[in-house]
Amino acid sequence: MPGRYPFTMAREWTDEERRRADEEEEAHYWATVEEQRREEEERKAAREAAVETMVAWFHEQFEDPQVQTPRDNETDSYIYPWGGPFEASDVLYGAFQEEHDEELILAAVKAIESDGTTEWAPSSLGDYYEHPEDQDGEDSDARAAQLTASALERLDALEAILAELPRVPAQLGHNAPPNEVGIPPYSDEDRETVRATIVEARAALADPAPDARELATLGRRFERWGAKIMAWLGKKADLAVDEVIKNSIRAVTWTQAAGAAAATADILLHLAKHLLAGGRP
Repeated sequence: MPGRYPFTMAREWTDEERRRADEEEEAHYWATVEEQRREEEERKAAREAAVETMVAWFHEQFEDPQVQTPRDNETDSYIYPWGGPFEASDVLYGAFQEEHDEELILAAVKAIESDGTTEWAPSSLGDYYEHPEDQDGEDSDARAAQLTASALERLDALEAILAELPRVPAQLGHNAPPNEVGIPPYSDEDRETVRATIVEARAALADPAPDARELATLGRRFERWGAKIMAWLGKKADLAVDEVIKNSIRAVTWTQAAGAAAATADILLHLAKHLLAGGRP
């Protein structure tokens, strides 16, 4: 027996039913729009609050170095005896990268650096402040004496290397260095300046109560001279200077001189920071 399949026709909506359906659809649309607007405002408020939290946390941990950080006497650059300098981007990424996305962190960095300050000193009440007593209980005077002895040793080593440096002739035959390379930063004037700085450093270290800022100033001088040598060596290597120049100016000796200058600068700055670190409450 053939099966039967009932067939029904949907009735047409009345005008009233159609009107109510249109009203319900429009109400649902506007409710959705309002919910999306509210959610977006909440997201924006949450992100603004996150930025404000990061900025507030940063200013609890760090301060403008102008507040208390000492400077060396010659270059007027900061010494940062209690740690630093710190950059907002490095600190915030380290502290918040697992909690907030890059866009939020960059927004906080922008707010922090809005006054133009890009390098920061640690606050004495913050977690990044290096307290003098944090050095494994080591006696401060003993540490200063150890650093002083190391500084004197490095000055001796630098002086010995300087004695081995070749004098730079006015012209290296007909094969003078290319203008892009120039002669090494060790003219007669440079020689006397470096030697005078060594003498000054020894005198400063001989003082029972050495001036930390003076030590930092002398350290910066050695630092700048070593950097000049390395910059010159870089140009020399890049342009593959000919054998006459290589034989007349021994690159190994100049590399040693740059390294000795950097090591001397490092120990003097380290000692200066150690001496200054004990002077802040």
